[in-house]
Amino acid sequence: MKKIAIVIADLDLGGGQRVAINLAQALAKNNEVSIVIFQDDEIHYETPGDLIHLDCPQKTSVPGKVYNVFKRARKLRKLIKEKQFDAVYGFMETANFPTAMAFPDAALSVHCNPRELSFFETFLAKITYPRVNNVIAVSEDVAGILRSDFGLKNVSRIYNPVDAEDVAAQVDKPHEHPKPYILALGRFHEVKRYDLLIDAYAKTEMKQDCDLLIVGDGELRPELEKQVADLGLTEKIYFEGTQSNPFPYLAGAKFLTLSSRTEAFPMVLIEALALQCPVVATDCPTGPREIVRHGENGLLVENENVDALSEAMDKLYYDDALLATFRNNALDSIKHLSGEVIAGEWLAL
Repeated sequence: MKKIAIVIADLDLGGGQRVAINLAQALAKNNEVSIVIFQDDEIHYETPGDLIHLDCPQKTSVPGKVYNVFKRARKLRKLIKEKQFDAVYGFMETANFPTAMAFPDAALSVHCNPRELSFFETFLAKITYPRVNNVIAVSEDVAGILRSDFGLKNVSRIYNPVDAEDVAAQVDKPHEHPKPYILALGRFHEVKRYDLLIDAYAKTEMKQDCDLLIVGDGELRPELEKQVADLGLTEKIYFEGTQSNPFPYLAGAKFLTLSSRTEAFPMVLIEALALQCPVVATDCPTGPREIVRHGENGLLVENENVDALSEAMDKLYYDDALLATFRNNALDSIKHLSGEVIAGEWLAL
């Protein structure tokens, strides 16, 4: 049994947070796991083992962020010395930077397209990531960028884990809606391209028979609501807000749509497949093409192509045989992402 620390800035709703919890649950079956956070404004997940709060909330100014990296590193270094962890895993940049400074033997998990980092984050990554033993990319594409753009030689690829049985257990019953619906899920950020999704849906034939539900929230919501109103689709497109448990929505959907301009290894796709919900996704960098097997468990379309996305949604909605094939193939397509398999890969480091 090993003593393992998983370091993440917070446990707010998010894909990276779900990955950290999934990995912690898998590791906790045979190891002593602690989750270390820096702020606790919103804790949306139950944690296996200890939850350790180091009380270093985020700062907004650049000087504040620089100070915070050093403060977090100092507190983390003290904790690691005190607890004598056998392994320390950092998750996402806000935790990775101080973790690298505090513990060079750490493994850092990169959950974004590194080309989307800010100038400040890129600077810190180039300074801190070469210090550690292992930088873990969540997809082959992310690994390639870390090697080519950042010159890193300590990169491995480990996919995000998903516990299909646990996901299914969180669905008492599928979400009920007066009409058939397709689903989009995630924060309202420009990289998610909900504006493109709305335009693509507006071009479909299926909109006569099937609604679009969007689960999530963010600062772009007023713009998106105006776009929907201008298209005359307020009775066809529904903004469902943030949901602490989105799985009933996935279970009830005809299929999931992902319209992102860029990703890393989107959890929403593998969670949809865990519920045998087919997917239509943009073939964006990075991640979807390593999850979606085109024509087997979903459809991939050209990135940022409104017409291609619209045509794919119509194709899948009106082809019952194709929908059934995708549903039947869904679980087999993610077997290699089970918690047991992925935890073993982390421990093998």
